[in-house]
Amino acid sequence: MSKARFQAPERQLTRKQLSRREKEQRYSRLLIIGAAGVLGLVVLIFAWGLYDQYVLRPRKPVAIVGGVPIRLDSYQHLVQYRRWDYRSYFARLQEQQRQFNPDSEDESFLYQYVGQQIQQVQSWLTSVPNDVLEEMINGQLARQECALRGITVSADEVQLRLETQFGYDRNPPTPTPVPVTFTLPITVTPTPTIAPMTQEEFNQQATAWFQAMQKQSGYTETEFRTLLETSLYREKLAEVLGSTVPTTTEQIHARHILVATREEADKVLARLQSGEDFAALAKELSTDTSSKEEGGDLGWFPKGKMDTAFDEAAFALQPGQTSQVVETQYGFHIIRVEERDANRPLGASDLEDAKSKAVNAWYQERAASPDVVRKWDSTMVPKDTTAQ
Repeated sequence: MSKARFQAPERQLTRKQLSRREKEQRYSRLLIIGAAGVLGLVVLIFAWGLYDQYVLRPRKPVAIVGGVPIRLDSYQHLVQYRRWDYRSYFARLQEQQRQFNPDSEDESFLYQYVGQQIQQVQSWLTSVPNDVLEEMINGQLARQECALRGITVSADEVQLRLETQFGYDRNPPTPTPVPVTFTLPITVTPTPTIAPMTQEEFNQQATAWFQAMQKQSGYTETEFRTLLETSLYREKLAEVLGSTVPTTTEQIHARHILVATREEADKVLARLQSGEDFAALAKELSTDTSSKEEGGDLGWFPKGKMDTAFDEAAFALQPGQTSQVVETQYGFHIIRVEERDANRPLGASDLEDAKSKAVNAWYQERAASPDVVRKWDSTMVPKDTTAQ
């Protein structure tokens, strides 16, 4: 006979117990809803953080030029490229300097010269963040001005500039044989010729360089081509702005005697006032090695070329007059004006200086205008990922 299964009678809950159970169930539901809400909020905050970091922040402007924003991501990419480019140049200079012996009389100058370039590159590296900001502002100013003036840059011009930088010439000149007349017997050692770069070699070198650039700095080929394009816009604008510079201006022909101390300068001035020849004293006493042997002759020069104090004193003189002692950062000068011309043509070097000053003045004026709004701060500087 099988045993009957025993089943306890179902226990009836009291009203108080039912009420407590309902409260517990309701509390559990609230906890689940609350946890889900917190989790959803965390996900939302995380998603917003990603959206802000990868979508909104890169679009944040470091500056606005004529209503056109300069994006943070573009700024940061160029900063990293400049760091990589300068460090590459720095490494090449170090390698070049190691080839010279600093203790050699023939090579010590070259060793010091390369050392000065190394110091210059180190200075550039420290100022990259600010320099890039101003570079991008000036680039946008140039693009907008070129648009107003109808100045354009084609994709082919950009390609040609890129090819030039790699040393590739699409149409290399055909060597012209030079007839040589000589009397036999004579031994001629052929001079090895360097074959011009082929298009295939250019493509290989450019591809390798772009890959290295992007890998080490994050800068892309498209961004680099845009950088070249901006450079061409700036060159064309500089040419137009420079063409408006007057080719003649007031100039003086002057001599000077440079010494180290005011006491020496006073003695020189006294000798001049007693009637001694200016050119003879310059040859005897001047420490300016570039003009000493020419009797202190500086040739013709326009206003603004010399040190400010020197410039003011010199242009205050008339032909035949001699200045009092003039102090500059180089020492103590006595100046004599030989000739003066109110409208003398500028020499090639002085004309280029005048054009450069005019272009720089244009950028300074535009960059300081209300059309340029800088929004940059130090938090926008990217972490340096190019350091060795």
